[in-house]
Amino acid sequence: MQEEPLDIRQVEGHARARDARRLAAGEVTPQQLQRENALIQSAEDILFVDLSPKGTPASWARLMKEIERS
Repeated sequence: MQEEPLDIRQVEGHARARDARRLAAGEVTPQQLQRENALIQSAEDILFVDLSPKGTPASWARLMKEIERS
């Protein structure tokens, strides 16, 4: 069964309406809401990203075989 594609504008509209309700109810401040909606919430998110490779050569080989099969 194929689902209808999401309308991103509708999703954004629902999110904005929810945020407006939370602001009006005093659940969050504008600053808190801005931090919640930010892609990067603080400089620490950038400074302490671990970019080292994960896994072992064997685990990568298994992963590549799975990808090739699918």
